[in-house]
Amino acid sequence: MYDNKNKKILLIFLVVISILTLFSPMVISNYYIPNQINMIVGREYSIDFKIPVKATIKVKDENFILDDNSNISEGITNINLNDPLIVKATEQGNAALEINLLGSIPIKTVVVSALPEMEVIPGGDVIGIEVHSRGVCVVGTGEFSSGDKQVNPCKGKIKKGDRIISINDTPVNTKEDFKTYVEENLDAPMILEIIREDKYIKSEVAAAYSNEEANYKLGIWIKDTVQGLGTLTYIDPETGSFGALGHGITDTDFEKIIPIAYGKIMEAEIDGIKKGEAGAPGEISGIIDTSDAASLGDINDNTNCGIFGVMEQNDINQMRKEALKVATASEVKEGNATIMADLTGEGVRSYKVKIQKIAKHISEPSKSMIIKIVDDELLALTKGIIQGMSGSPIIQNDKIVGAISHVFVNDPTTGYGIFIENMINQQ
Repeated sequence: MYDNKNKKILLIFLVVISILTLFSPMVISNYYIPNQINMIVGREYSIDFKIPVKATIKVKDENFILDDNSNISEGITNINLNDPLIVKATEQGNAALEINLLGSIPIKTVVVSALPEMEVIPGGDVIGIEVHSRGVCVVGTGEFSSGDKQVNPCKGKIKKGDRIISINDTPVNTKEDFKTYVEENLDAPMILEIIREDKYIKSEVAAAYSNEEANYKLGIWIKDTVQGLGTLTYIDPETGSFGALGHGITDTDFEKIIPIAYGKIMEAEIDGIKKGEAGAPGEISGIIDTSDAASLGDINDNTNCGIFGVMEQNDINQMRKEALKVATASEVKEGNATIMADLTGEGVRSYKVKIQKIAKHISEPSKSMIIKIVDDELLALTKGIIQGMSGSPIIQNDKIVGAISHVFVNDPTTGYGIFIENMINQQ
C-alpha cells in the first residue's frame, strides 16, 4: 500500500512538472511563438498560437490593428493564446508585438513586418541545372600503390567534405587545375588551403608516385561540377529573379550543400519517368541542352531554401503565364491545394494535393509543410513525388504558397513543402 501511494504521488509530481515545463515561458517562446511574422499590407491575418494560456499583448505601432479594429499602440489587450489573433496592417513597415504571460511575465517580442503586395510568375517547368563549386570538393580519400607499398598521402590531413580552394596560394577552380598543379609539383611539399565546416585551415601534404597511373597523386577523389534536373518555382517579372528546387543542391558523395562559384539553368526535355515505390524514390529522366542558346539564366546562390539567380528577359516573356499573388506563411492553411508541374513534356498543368500539416516554427525551412498527392492522374503517372519535381509550385486560394521540396522515402505519395516566403527571403 505504501509503495502504491508513493508511486501515485510520484506520478502526480511528474505530471505537474511536465505541465509546468510545457507552459514555461522558455518553452512557449522557443516552440510556440515565431521570431517574426510577415504580412501583406491591407490583408487580414489570423495568427494561431494554439497555446491554452492567458497573456497580454501590445503592438508598438499605430499602423497595426487587432481584432476589434481599434489601435492599441498605447494600451494593452488581454488575449487567450489558444484563440486566433486577428491582425491587419494599414501601412508598410515593422512593429514589435510584445507578449507577456499572465500579464506580467515577458515571453517574447515578435517582429511583425508589413510588406507590399508582391506577384510572381509560377514555374512548374522542368529545367537543367549545372553548378560549379568554389574550389574542388573532396568526396573521398584512399590508398594507392607507390613503389612496393600502399600509401595515403592525405591521411589525417584531408577528409571527405573538405573544399580545397588553393595550392601554394594559387587558386584552384577546377579538377583540371588541381590535377595539373599536383602532377607538376611532383613530390615537393604543398600547402593546401581548405575550407572545413566553415573554417579556413592550411595543411601541408606531399604527393606520392602512383604505379598504376604513372604520375604523382594525393589519393583523393574530387568534384567541381554537379548537373541534374529540377523544377523552376517562380520568377519575379519586375527583376527577373528566379527561385527553384525548394532545397539546396548537395552531392551524394559530398553530402553537404555546395557553395557555388557560378552556375546556370538550361532548357531540358523529359524522356522518361521512373515511378516511385516505398523505399525507392522515382525520378524524371531527361536530356539537358547545354548549348548557349538553351541557357535560361545564371545561378547566383545555392542555399537550404533552393537555388536563386536571374533569368533572361526574353525567356520570361515566352513563358506566357499570368503572375500570382504571393502568400505569406501565415496565410497557408491545411486543406486542398494544387501543384504545377510538367511531367509529360506537353506543358505545365495543375495536379490536386492536400496540405496535411503546417510547421511554421521549425529550424529547417525546406520542411515547412507536409504535402499529400491526391490527384489520380498524377499518381498513375508517377505514384507520387519523384526526383525532379522538387520546386514544383504549390497554389492555394489563387496564391502561390510554396513549393515541393522533398519526398518521404517510405511513402512517395507524401513529402515536404517549403513556404514561398522562405524562398523569396533568400533572394
